[in-house]
Amino acid sequence: MFPGQGAQRLGMGQELFARFSNQVEQADDILGYSVAQLCLEGPIEKLSQTQFTQPALYVVNSLKYLSSLEDGEARPGILLGHSVAEYVALFAAGVLDFGSGLRLVAKRGGLMAEARGGGMAAVLGLEADVIEDLIQTKNLTDIFPANYNTPKQIVVSGRKDAIVEAEAIFLAAGASYYKVLPVSGAFHTPFMQVAKERFAELARGVDFCVQQIPVLSNVTARPHVDADIRARMIEQITAPVRWSESLRYLMAKGVAFSDTVELGPDGPPVVRPMFKRTELEAGPLDLAQLVAEEVAEKATDTAAEAPQQEATIILKTSTPATDGPLRLEVTRLNGVVSAPGRITVENLGSRGFCDTFGVRYPYVSGSMYQGIASTELVVRMARAGLLGFFGAAGLQTDAVKTAISMIKAGISDGAPFGVNFIAHVNRPYLEDELTDLLLEEGVTIIEASAFMEVTSALVRYRAKGLRRENGVVRASNRIIAKISRPDVAAQFLAAAPEKLIASLLKSGGITTDEADMLRCVPMADAICVESDSGGHTDQGMPFALVPPVLKLRDQAQEQFGSFGPIFVGSAGGIGTAEAAAAVFILGADFIVTGSINQCTVEAGTSEAVKDLLESINVYDTAYAPSGEMFELGSKVQVLKKGVFFPARAEKLVGIYRQHDSLDQIDPKLRSQLEDRYFRRSFDDVFAEVARSYAASEVERAERLPKHRMALVFKRYFKDTTNWALAGDMDYKVDFQVHCGPAQGAFNQSAVGTAFQSWRQRHADEIGLALLEETASLLNRRFSVMTR
Repeated sequence: MFPGQGAQRLGMGQELFARFSNQVEQADDILGYSVAQLCLEGPIEKLSQTQFTQPALYVVNSLKYLSSLEDGEARPGILLGHSVAEYVALFAAGVLDFGSGLRLVAKRGGLMAEARGGGMAAVLGLEADVIEDLIQTKNLTDIFPANYNTPKQIVVSGRKDAIVEAEAIFLAAGASYYKVLPVSGAFHTPFMQVAKERFAELARGVDFCVQQIPVLSNVTARPHVDADIRARMIEQITAPVRWSESLRYLMAKGVAFSDTVELGPDGPPVVRPMFKRTELEAGPLDLAQLVAEEVAEKATDTAAEAPQQEATIILKTSTPATDGPLRLEVTRLNGVVSAPGRITVENLGSRGFCDTFGVRYPYVSGSMYQGIASTELVVRMARAGLLGFFGAAGLQTDAVKTAISMIKAGISDGAPFGVNFIAHVNRPYLEDELTDLLLEEGVTIIEASAFMEVTSALVRYRAKGLRRENGVVRASNRIIAKISRPDVAAQFLAAAPEKLIASLLKSGGITTDEADMLRCVPMADAICVESDSGGHTDQGMPFALVPPVLKLRDQAQEQFGSFGPIFVGSAGGIGTAEAAAAVFILGADFIVTGSINQCTVEAGTSEAVKDLLESINVYDTAYAPSGEMFELGSKVQVLKKGVFFPARAEKLVGIYRQHDSLDQIDPKLRSQLEDRYFRRSFDDVFAEVARSYAASEVERAERLPKHRMALVFKRYFKDTTNWALAGDMDYKVDFQVHCGPAQGAFNQSAVGTAFQSWRQRHADEIGLALLEETASLLNRRFSVMTR
């Protein structure tokens, strides 16, 4: 199987271009530009334009096929390609030579790029017959089904205005998701008739040879007939892509998921997962009907020679009937052949969550402060179709702005990513600054963390992304609220507080219309229940926390029924398939990992920290005072193996509680603290503090000796973090590394695998592997329980 448009990514084909220099040189001559430079250097905005995407994918997919043959892989028994990638399948089958296929694809992409006034939308949750019936009964004459990707994942196409206006109709009919896609043409519909005619002029001059390997047609979902290939490929421009039916045809012929291979750009598969999805949603075509269809086709082909010939079809199984011909035993559910149910990665958690946040799987990498959840980590996740949050906490606004720009430059338009939005109880102006930046940069997903109550800045961010569509309020700016208490979850599952709405109205922060819309939606699209995690934690247990939050969610869902689904996820302690399986069984729609991503190649911390983390077990973490809020007794979970930080932090807090000023500390103890903890005098520390704090804060410290002591001691906590991030080995024993026991659990599970060394750990690969093992584990467990 070859993936089509949407599978492109910057850097694709890197290992192929030098290996197949003759084909690359031929491609450059045909296209008039360097395809290798486009794929490797972009920019991604250009690579994502249809006229460039289609030929680039043709080249990369074709070279990928050639490399598989050179590497000794078996030749396939059947080929298929999604939409434009059908040309790759025809090349692989010997129907088209490399250059002819590329010329056709370049022409096709150019014509599609010229299309204007059209649009497409992805519809999830409705079967094809329902969509087709809606189009007919609602008289949607300007809309057509375009891509039947899976039985319940269908793309409609047509006049742009009609596509936009039809959202309410499809949602009212039960669609779980409707998203207008960023295209300008009504592809795979009669609106492309002119493009089809212009394309036919080129296609008539191209030789289409006999298939050496059967190729499934997108138009018919059956193997191509050699004499009709040219006509089918011309027709493909206006005909819908019958991908799911093609997959069901394969299933009926006995093809299993394990028999399939996807060849395309390196990275997570795109079309192969549709096989599993189709298997779950419908299963194979009716074998009896398929056999009858094929016999009828053969009878038609020979009708002129033997018009009176009769055909008898005997369907055999391994179990003979008591009399008469053998019968075909078929298990049916709602009239559809169904395969034995197995849990797959595709049906873990909530597909609605995936659709809402634009991701492939319900797996999220959480934000780790001060950029430990780095731009590289977020980009890597986004390119894999997974959601990652940048660790903005503790960074200046300018640094966050730079990070957002770097992330955008590294991913394709529409790829998922988010930014952490941490609470600032004592400095709310920082929340306002971040809100201004997020709105300015168009960041549409945030992770709200450490909030004990909804704040004005969060309400303003939510308000600026609200819009009305056919009388229903929709949210463009999405919030995932990380909580560890049901009472806090309840605030995010409610509408914005009236007092905050009133205050923002008075200050001009929101409009009257935005205020009205705020009353119609919950503050969050998703709640992430945070259990025993690294960093700030309430040491909660998911088994106690998730159920009551699910109940609150269900109540909110009833209150805001027209808004759309609200999701509940789980974080904290998830480092193994067993932990992930447990929270999915509890009812989590998605999972969030944290600690395990800190020990990856992409994490924005030092190699020294990663070396430490790679060696820990589940008992090698401890709770220590929080540097920002130790006066209140707040705790963070940190690494304790190989460092003194937890013990020294506790000692500083104890000294703070026992003394009213630095001068009251015993001289010998003071000298010990200055020499071993701070490596400089208290006076020097305060001088540094005074340069970084506001004048009012410094003046307060001058008046209040206890506060001066707090500021000095807090500097130790800041220094220990910076030393760890920088990997300053002179201060290794003082490293402050936020980490939970999930890291130790992951390390134990990684022994003897490719992930044993952190230098082989990549955040996206860890996530995908964790999901695969979770599905496998659940199948094994349920198999045992249902014997």
